[in-house]
Amino acid sequence: MTQKILQSIVIKPIGSFCNLQCEYCFYLDKHNLYEGPPSTHRMSDATLEKIIKDMFACSDAPTFIWQGGEPTVMGLEFFQKVVAIQRLYAKNGSYSNALQTHGMLLNEAWADFLRSENFLVGISLDGPAHVHDRYRKDRQGNGTFQRVFENVQMLLSKGVLVNILATVSDYSVKYPREIYKFFVDNGLLFMQFSPLVERDSQNLKIAAQYSVNAKDYGQFLSKLFDCWLKDFDFDRLKQKTSIRFFDSLIQYYIGMVPDHCALHKMCNDYLVVEHNGDLFSCDFLVSKGSRIGNLHEVSLENAFFSTSHVAFGKRKADYGMECQQCRWLHLCYGGCIKDRSRDPRDKGHNHFCESYKFFFKRADSHFKKLATLYRENYQ
Repeated sequence: MTQKILQSIVIKPIGSFCNLQCEYCFYLDKHNLYEGPPSTHRMSDATLEKIIKDMFACSDAPTFIWQGGEPTVMGLEFFQKVVAIQRLYAKNGSYSNALQTHGMLLNEAWADFLRSENFLVGISLDGPAHVHDRYRKDRQGNGTFQRVFENVQMLLSKGVLVNILATVSDYSVKYPREIYKFFVDNGLLFMQFSPLVERDSQNLKIAAQYSVNAKDYGQFLSKLFDCWLKDFDFDRLKQKTSIRFFDSLIQYYIGMVPDHCALHKMCNDYLVVEHNGDLFSCDFLVSKGSRIGNLHEVSLENAFFSTSHVAFGKRKADYGMECQQCRWLHLCYGGCIKDRSRDPRDKGHNHFCESYKFFFKRADSHFKKLATLYRENYQ
């Protein structure tokens, strides 16, 4: 009987191609892995069907995560084809879809489809206009806030499930309270914040200028946590807002497996499929050297249990003595692998180590209190 292990897959139907030119995007240059113009890197029907067929062979309730580049460039008809194939292989079983998009190409037809098919839509929105437009620009260098914000409001009015994906840069890190308030005031109650650290393309010995330093990010987390905690209804044990990192920490303190992969002991929970079927272990570490194989040569199940993917997962445990002696090791396990490699000055250590130490120390008692309340009320 097939071992049901691989629960989610990250799919790049149009590779790294995107019609925007966000300054901090780490995936745009992945087109160099393949021949031809980036706009031609489109997933074939055969590759699409193979992904879906293999996922239902691996999981009783698979999750399909559609990313890019910009996946909506493929057009609505592509995703209508996606759900038709999923229904064919699901045989009345359950499955879910998540779409991560910059939101610029969405319209009411898209919204109606996403709502009817119960897609969770992750929208890249860094905050109010002055924050979002700092780095998220189109190919003419213009800010994209207004169009994205209008489309987010349209999605909400149509009842689409929306999750905000906010990148924390050297600029946005200064405005945690303003960003949080902006999201809440506009009905955007589900948020995910991702701190930036990327290598400078002009000087590979340092991090890019838009990267956020550890001290600032620690302060950002702390102030964001204050806002989140202030909105927590302790009497009814109900959250007003959801912030993925904090939600995952609650899960850990209760005794569950955290949702956030940065808090996992190993990091080989999913696979990435490029437009042509090439398989990788991590969205952040796609390269020629990290290719596992191709979907048309190896099944998703075999790729998931392959020597390469298993070895990748174990890399997270390759941390130094400082981590081994840290009182917070059980929470982050050395942090995300990519955060150890983007700034050479970190010398293989987690770029956000100081951030997490500062935040965990300050928030520990609060999470313990919340965990106790959850156990008393739900167990």
